[in-house]
Amino acid sequence: MSSNCPVNPLAELTSDALRRHPVQGCLWLGYSGGLDSTVLLHLLAAQGLPVCALHVHHGLSPHADHWQAHCAAQADRLGVPFRSLAVVVDSADGGLEQGAREARYRAFREVMAEGDVILLGHHGDDQVETFLLRLLRGAGVPGLASMRESRHLGGGRHLLRPLLRATRSQLESYARQHGLQWIEDESNADTSFDRNFLRRNVTPQLASRWPVATVVARVAENLQETADLLEALAEEDLQRCDLAMARIGQSIDLDALACLSTARQKNLLRCWVQSRSGRPPESAHLEQLLRQLAAAADARPEVGLTGLVARRFRNRLYLTPQLQPLDSADLAGGVWQWDGASDLQLPGGSVLSPSAGWPAGDYRVCFRGGGERAQPRARRHSQTLKRLLQEYALEPWLRDRIPLIYRGEQLVAVGDLFATPGGPPQAPIWRFLD
Repeated sequence: MSSNCPVNPLAELTSDALRRHPVQGCLWLGYSGGLDSTVLLHLLAAQGLPVCALHVHHGLSPHADHWQAHCAAQADRLGVPFRSLAVVVDSADGGLEQGAREARYRAFREVMAEGDVILLGHHGDDQVETFLLRLLRGAGVPGLASMRESRHLGGGRHLLRPLLRATRSQLESYARQHGLQWIEDESNADTSFDRNFLRRNVTPQLASRWPVATVVARVAENLQETADLLEALAEEDLQRCDLAMARIGQSIDLDALACLSTARQKNLLRCWVQSRSGRPPESAHLEQLLRQLAAAADARPEVGLTGLVARRFRNRLYLTPQLQPLDSADLAGGVWQWDGASDLQLPGGSVLSPSAGWPAGDYRVCFRGGGERAQPRARRHSQTLKRLLQEYALEPWLRDRIPLIYRGEQLVAVGDLFATPGGPPQAPIWRFLD
């Protein structure tokens, strides 16, 4: 490009962000049709970048179908591939705003593969609102660090916000200059939503007196450095606490956790949960968990933490996804046929697979009904299955889900714990789709 040809500052921000965070897979754009994503779509198309516009259809507005059609038409006009996904928003998931956000991110993860990057159009004014919202909700350092330019989505996928240093007025100027058309969501006028209240009634007043966007950007960067240090400390503490993979989820040693100060325990748990769920837990839930862990050693706490569950078993703390519910019919007589050669997906999110040397054949698989006895291959006598599951240290929350494998009427294996004298030399593989 000639040095006499000025480069738009928004284009510079976009190309600079992509240089610093190179894309290994496909490039996506979260395209709502609003001002921010419309400007970003035009910037990407003008630079000839191979991007696919992804529209999430929440179905919350009577105009949602029109918005989807508008987005498809605008993407087509710019020669950008377009995809739309309909989602169901659970308003019980932290409220309507949070539920919609969670639904969007689930949609992102659904379409993205390892190495993919999705761009979002958040700008500096959004950062101010996020900072104030989290401040008023009593967030700690990680929360006050607000939105990062880039972050992991899990599975080798990333999110990138290239316009975070731009202002809304810059985006509006760009849109007017290029004759862009965008959607105005009628819900943005509803000040019963906290973010809209701040946007309309608070941040304009602050901005009239202070350079609030510049100040918040500087504060957020400083807090992000502090948050990075806390995350690094949490990683070290997790290793000290013998972080290990479990059949489902992960676990740490409770004695080692107890040796840490309360502040470090909270920091470890907060970072651990966020690394597994993508969201930090509520402070009240962390306090509840620590109180329950300080209770009697034989107590079995079970605390929900942003879609995960924390449980104690045999002096270890487990952090697991919420288990899929089992139908009563599955627990009371459900039977599945297995050929012993391929994977068998079972109710509740687990999979049974053949181990090395496991012979193909006709097998029946079921869950416990109560009163079963079994004899591990190396033993001379049978025992109650209930006692064997305790002895083999199977986590209590999985004991109703362990598959019993029969050949004819003979029990030949109990999950991946053991095979019986009448079964193959080695038990099959039993794992959860974590």
